[in-house]
Amino acid sequence: MPITYLRQLSGRERSPEANRRLACFLAFVAGAANAGGFLAVHQYTSHMSGIISAMADSLALGSIGLLLDGLGALLSFMAGAACSAVLIHWGRREHLHSEYALPLLLEAFLLLVFGLLGGNLERLEWLFVPATVMVLCFIMGLQNAMVTKVSKAEIRTTHVTGMITDIGIELGKLFYWNLGLADDAGPAVRADRRKLRVLGTLVGLFFLGGVSGALGFHRFGFIATLPLAGLLLILAAVPVFDDVRLRVWRRDLPARLQARLKRWAAAAGADVHALWLAARDPGTPRPVRWLARAVSGYALSPLGVVPAAVPVLGPLHGLVLVPLAILAVRRLVPAAVLEAQRRAADAAGPAPVCWPAALLVLGLWGLGVVALVRWLTPAAASLR
Repeated sequence: MPITYLRQLSGRERSPEANRRLACFLAFVAGAANAGGFLAVHQYTSHMSGIISAMADSLALGSIGLLLDGLGALLSFMAGAACSAVLIHWGRREHLHSEYALPLLLEAFLLLVFGLLGGNLERLEWLFVPATVMVLCFIMGLQNAMVTKVSKAEIRTTHVTGMITDIGIELGKLFYWNLGLADDAGPAVRADRRKLRVLGTLVGLFFLGGVSGALGFHRFGFIATLPLAGLLLILAAVPVFDDVRLRVWRRDLPARLQARLKRWAAAAGADVHALWLAARDPGTPRPVRWLARAVSGYALSPLGVVPAAVPVLGPLHGLVLVPLAILAVRRLVPAAVLEAQRRAADAAGPAPVCWPAALLVLGLWGLGVVALVRWLTPAAASLR
């Protein structure tokens, strides 16, 4: 049954055979995206060794722009790997069937957006090239981390250098002569033939994916990524549908989700006063002090850039983005300083109100209104 096959392929219950089959599909996708991306921006996006070497060359030659481009690609790959780990661990904590399908779903979405918008952005070369490199590097990191987590670091799909190295090791074992066995020299050297077949298959599929991706991009342009996105959606569909069927189709889901977000936001906001005080503590590193002052000041402002009454964007701003910023800065503050300032905040009573941040928000609103009026004025004049 195709449904059972797809559920085993990317579902929560794993087996070595399912890991190998999934890796074969993903190696093909990675090869196609990598080769197509090269034709688009003349840069491979899965080769972090080459990117770091290029960064070193750029620094030595004084090409700061190229150095920053390489740094953006490197950070994007790392961000993709980190995002994959976050999605998998969150799905595991929530006991989702789609804990491994979620990164595939995100990868499919990014390839879909890239295929639909790439042609429109191509005219803006200053934005198109770095954005394309960063998106493709993010996709490569996302996929490689997912396969690494699924197979417990036994399989990679974008790290072809490592696969070629392992193939060489197994070939060395295969052709090794065991002449010393009669002299009790130790156990015989034996190659792992199954591993050799799997690695050879993955490298071959990466190559075939590269050929198909290059041909597709050459003949059809950016929409050549749409079949890749479709393939990933098919791979992720069954576990995601299982979770939708069992969890989302419940009448109390919106209320439960909103209550959970409010509890999470309140837990993150409990440290706002401590962060406000830590921003003035000499034990906090200076860059962290600046970040803590900005984030805590904004969180203590009576006004936000997006009012809470705005549908969707208001709750997203107040219940997700601001708490995420608080948690991110809290991790940067030294533990001893944070603990001391928590006690100080408890002793000080209610947190202060940051009026300068409110004035800054009002200024941003004013600039937004001015920009909107300037944008609408020519359009209104053209209608007369």
